[in-house]
Amino acid sequence: MKSCPYPRWRYLLAAIAIGSFFPIIAPALADGTTAGTAIRNTATGTFSDGTTTYNTTSNEVTIVVSEVAGITVTAQPPSVASPNAGDTLFVDYVITNTGNDPTQFVIPGVATLSNTTAFSQNGQLQIVAVDGTTLGAPVNVPAGGDTTGNLLPNGSIAANPGTGTIGTITVRVPIQVLPSATSGQTLTVSLGNTNPVNGQNTDRAGNDNPNDIYTQDNADGTTGETNGAPINGVREAMATSTTITVGARLQAFAAVLKAVGSYTNNSTPSVLTDDVLTYRLSLRVENPTTPPAGLVVSDLYGTQLDVDNSTATAYVLVSDAIPDGLQLSSTAPTPAPGGWVTVYTQDALATTTALNAKWVTTRPTTGGAITRVGFIYNTTVTPLSKGAVGVGTTISGFAFDLTPTGTFTGGQVANIAQVFGQSQPGTVTPGTATQIVYDESGDQTTNNGLEGTNPDPTSGGVPAANGGISDGVADPGADGTDPGTGTDPSNTGNTNQGTDGGGNGTKPAGGEVTLYTIAATPLNGPNGQPGAVGPTDTNDDYTNKSIVVPAGLSPSTPLTDAQTTPVTFENTAQNTSASPQAIALLPTPPTTATDLPDQTRVTITDPATGNTATYTYTSAGGFVFDTGTGTSATDPVELTVAAGGTANYTVIVDLPGAEQLRGFPVPITAFVDTNNDGSPANEPSNITIDRVYTNYVSLVKEARMLEANGTPVAGGAGTFTTDQTALSAAAIPGRIIEYRITYTNISTSGGTNSVTLPANNLVITENGTAGTNTWFASTLDPVFAVSGGNGSAVDPGGTITVTSSGAPADIQIYVDTVTSVAPGSAGGTFTFQRQIR
Repeated sequence: MKSCPYPRWRYLLAAIAIGSFFPIIAPALADGTTAGTAIRNTATGTFSDGTTTYNTTSNEVTIVVSEVAGITVTAQPPSVASPNAGDTLFVDYVITNTGNDPTQFVIPGVATLSNTTAFSQNGQLQIVAVDGTTLGAPVNVPAGGDTTGNLLPNGSIAANPGTGTIGTITVRVPIQVLPSATSGQTLTVSLGNTNPVNGQNTDRAGNDNPNDIYTQDNADGTTGETNGAPINGVREAMATSTTITVGARLQAFAAVLKAVGSYTNNSTPSVLTDDVLTYRLSLRVENPTTPPAGLVVSDLYGTQLDVDNSTATAYVLVSDAIPDGLQLSSTAPTPAPGGWVTVYTQDALATTTALNAKWVTTRPTTGGAITRVGFIYNTTVTPLSKGAVGVGTTISGFAFDLTPTGTFTGGQVANIAQVFGQSQPGTVTPGTATQIVYDESGDQTTNNGLEGTNPDPTSGGVPAANGGISDGVADPGADGTDPGTGTDPSNTGNTNQGTDGGGNGTKPAGGEVTLYTIAATPLNGPNGQPGAVGPTDTNDDYTNKSIVVPAGLSPSTPLTDAQTTPVTFENTAQNTSASPQAIALLPTPPTTATDLPDQTRVTITDPATGNTATYTYTSAGGFVFDTGTGTSATDPVELTVAAGGTANYTVIVDLPGAEQLRGFPVPITAFVDTNNDGSPANEPSNITIDRVYTNYVSLVKEARMLEANGTPVAGGAGTFTTDQTALSAAAIPGRIIEYRITYTNISTSGGTNSVTLPANNLVITENGTAGTNTWFASTLDPVFAVSGGNGSAVDPGGTITVTSSGAPADIQIYVDTVTSVAPGSAGGTFTFQRQIR
């Protein structure tokens, strides 16, 4: 290898051989880690639930040092996003050398326009900047394209160090809007041509096209050039601009999301007035990747409301109606953080919409019942941001509690939440950016499915039955219902599942009703807590227990049947009636049948009589009676319980072989078998869940690559990932590997008096020479050499100690001790850095 003014480690690009590439052996350098060196890292840990000590092991991250080249293209915002007919504009594209060796770029002479009936390319493409510096005179690119080596005085483009503008060129595409273009016509501009579209740093082999942007290796002997071709061949990239719309107008897109957060009967199932039903709301301001034609995505602004007898301020309003038979509890509603304020109204639901209601910020204590609760945000200074394209902004944390009135006797409770705002501030004018933005809960569609259409039926919009502003009084038959079962409205995987029409209501558009049923039922729960409440209600309270897995076992290795030892639970059932009652017990298939493995065996025992029943489970057939004492397939274990009394019973769960770090739920249904058919169908019943975990503290190891100065490298390796190909592709001597171990207690949390699994005294050990680990020999802690102490190791939630060895001394062992990791919490992260020698 020839000498050059660049440090030699810059020539060891990192990649592992994939696809058509094959491993190469690079020359060993005295001052750098040899290409092909595998840097392996696995963390281990121990923890306790207060009684039993458990083991946990992270996944292994392996990073292999080798050599690659790379290119990315990034489209900049159009100079004019909403031009008029006849206007000119341009789109700039930044092309970056993401390899570690200087290269040339081949620049095409033509961009691809998605619409050539209303737009045209307005002259030649131009190179307007190099390394972030604007050229004194732009360089025209000929129609047939050319290399930067021919177009620029120094056409060899340096490698980008992972940040900044070094190693970049900016290419400008001039655009003409044709005079014949009409409002709403759109254009996207693409530079480059990849398969798939908008690929970054993809293999050009077999995908040649005259419009490609791709790398061209410098000739051997060129200043700064490493002899030989990059291991990954010729790379290409493509980028497409955001949409340019003729005569577009601004439009905000909002969705109000809702879920029943929890329900508790306060351990008094025969008394409804002390029950508490909690609703949780979220607001999502979306930034669609492809907005409807003629619209440009806007932030969400407020609209005029009557608040404390003043209409001088515009607010975004999130509101919900109080259902018949319920009332706002004495607990103050919870607004979202960041400037949201709770408001109340006593206006009649049927005659005054939330938009037109008189709202007050102080809770009324006279003058009748509160009919709606709302949350307002003053957008005078700052609107609610639309967020990143395709991501948007979700505002969560709204909650309010309801309790039954004295006349409520149980049954269905129904309501719909609403949100109101505007795309731009000003007087409401239908068909413009100041028209009302409006959505109803129950589904995930923004703007009630109206996109940019005005929703107000009194101002020329669609009829109320088609999603216009309604009174917010729920009508399940017309509105349909939300079948979602989750408790977090921001988790739309299991909430806000409503769909318009199609048997889910007679309205073709709009929100869907959140429906909840309150009923008095027998109680069934953990030991001594028959009235326990789970994350949702008394039918998902739980007892969590875990199997102890062998130390050092990879989390991806399934446990054998011998390793999944039987686990015993003790539960308590309560008779809520005023007379003695027999309470039957059955294991019940989980909501998702595959959540429990086939051949799981469950045994229920009444210790008072010795009666037992054993069942075997399959996802296809559910639980099937196997054998028992004093029981049969139609005569399950029954507890004889005095009026208002309780009785304990045991459940033994014996899993077959199973994957690690999973919770396997076994719902146990307690029911009054009024028709003596041995089935809980249509009977008063209550469920508790006995859940067996195959370990419950997860250690997930990720890594990212940093430049020597600590800034993340460009591309996917610059963010924490387990993609070892991406990491290896960026691993060069001198760069820093930052490891992150995310520790999480995966066990269920939430509710009251359910039995959780705390992870106490978690001790995570990172030993650079233990087991298969090799990171100590090939890396060093970049902070320890300068300041000593714990080096680069950081855990805000833990206490770190280190052990050093070698000459000069370096950290060989990091130990992170965490006092406790609560179930369902965000857990924590333990990070440390190792610089490749």
